[in-house]
Amino acid sequence: MTTRRNFLKNTTMLAAGLGVSPLLSSSPLRSYQKEEVINGKVRIAVIGVGMGCRDLQGALTDNPWVHCVGMCDVNKVRLEEQLARFKKDFPEQTVSIKAYTDFREVLANKEIDGVIIATPDHWHPYIFAEALKAGKAIYVEKPVGNSISECNAMMDFQKKYKGVVTTGLWQTSQRYFRAANEILKSGVLGDVYKVQLWLCQSTNPRPSVEDSEAPSTLDYDMWLGPAPERPFNNSRFRGWRGFWDYGGGQQTDWGVHWIDSAFDGLKALGLCDREYPDAVFSTAYKDPASFNETPSCQTSIFQYKNFHIEWAQQVAYLYNRNQGVAWVGSKATLVCNREGYELIPEKTRDGILLADRAQLVGKFEDGGVEAHATNWCKCILNKSIETNSPIEKGAFATILAHMANISYRTGTRVVYDPQTRKFVDNPKADAYLNKTYRSPWQFPNIK
Repeated sequence: MTTRRNFLKNTTMLAAGLGVSPLLSSSPLRSYQKEEVINGKVRIAVIGVGMGCRDLQGALTDNPWVHCVGMCDVNKVRLEEQLARFKKDFPEQTVSIKAYTDFREVLANKEIDGVIIATPDHWHPYIFAEALKAGKAIYVEKPVGNSISECNAMMDFQKKYKGVVTTGLWQTSQRYFRAANEILKSGVLGDVYKVQLWLCQSTNPRPSVEDSEAPSTLDYDMWLGPAPERPFNNSRFRGWRGFWDYGGGQQTDWGVHWIDSAFDGLKALGLCDREYPDAVFSTAYKDPASFNETPSCQTSIFQYKNFHIEWAQQVAYLYNRNQGVAWVGSKATLVCNREGYELIPEKTRDGILLADRAQLVGKFEDGGVEAHATNWCKCILNKSIETNSPIEKGAFATILAHMANISYRTGTRVVYDPQTRKFVDNPKADAYLNKTYRSPWQFPNIK
């Protein structure tokens, strides 16, 4: 049985292991990783040098045994900029680096052990499948696919090829979230009946921009790839997450991170180990004058028998934080985000706290990407498929986010059956399961 005294003792021990007090601290956390000797070398390349370079930096930092031997992007200006930056910042680990503008040349290079796939979402599944066929280890950014059928196809490919795969849901490797999960295991929250997930942003409409000629330094046709052919539009190109052809708005961008963290916590609580919800409901608002297609204000409910999860894309902060996850219990609420965690106790009518307060504050995102990318690289070295975030984990969170968007787009309650891979008695929702690929690109099916 967990008492308040035992919980405080356990929290103090946990925080001590992280190098901070269990109460408020503004000092950065020390690395929790012990020094170890690594024998061998891992050679990786990045496909998509926007977010991909963040993942790449995480893999190279403090890991002299990891080398970047390739960078690929359809935007030559950005490619040259990032190539120069990494040569300067990691000179010993980029000695053999080469620039590419076609990912197929990267996958054909047998000297490359693994690839980071950080293109826009609509490209992830195709490159993922081809990379597995080529025998590459994979770090695929989130959301893993731009449709439910693509997520399922990616899991099918992994079952066949059994590659060393991780997904970009790095919060699962970050110390704040891992510490939060240990607190959840203690039982101090009492009965947990709700999980809140949120992101705050402006709802101001995005101004429209006229179509134009694509820059000569950009291979726009390759950027489109399997997506429908459309004239180049700079706002669409730079804000691609706001258009259904390439992304799913904040529900699949930030939302997938928080859904994944919510289920890490639910597993720690012993409530759910990534079972699909009984139903999903979503409602949203998009200013009709806004140029983007995805909403700027959205609420989604993931319904389970004994609890529910609420995603809120909103303006106002929640728990004085602009983003995060909160497990709401009968005795206390635990809030966690990329700056730490806080345990907020409930009170009796007499004002007696039902749990001890605890708070940990540290550096924003402190070491999360580095820990996640390092785990992937070590798995490559050890030929282990047991990464911190395998494709099944990333696909689950992504599918739930797509379910919410489909509920919003159809105006219906949706129930998904993972066995049939269809919605239950909902042909409107089924129409959104698949993506049609533009020729010559073909949907990645197992043959």
